[in-house]
Amino acid sequence: MLEFVPLGLLDDVIQSYNLGQVLVLALVVSVLGSLALSKKLLSINVLMFGLLLMIAPSNLTPLPYKLLGIALIVMGPVLYTTARS
Repeated sequence: MLEFVPLGLLDDVIQSYNLGQVLVLALVVSVLGSLALSKKLLSINVLMFGLLLMIAPSNLTPLPYKLLGIALIVMGPVLYTTARS
């Protein structure tokens, strides 16, 4: 039977990252996953992560992540309109 990881160890690892860094990591992983499927799915994915970065609380995400959210919100519809499939 697997033993659980002590919460103190997990908490020490997680505390060194903020919400913006976690969302960018999730964006990279999901973009890599959706690249092979379709460009429309990729564009919806980019748009949703842009919205997530914009609505995240400002005390948990620094300003550069909000600006990245604005850029992703602009890029999402552009990618969607240029997608063929």
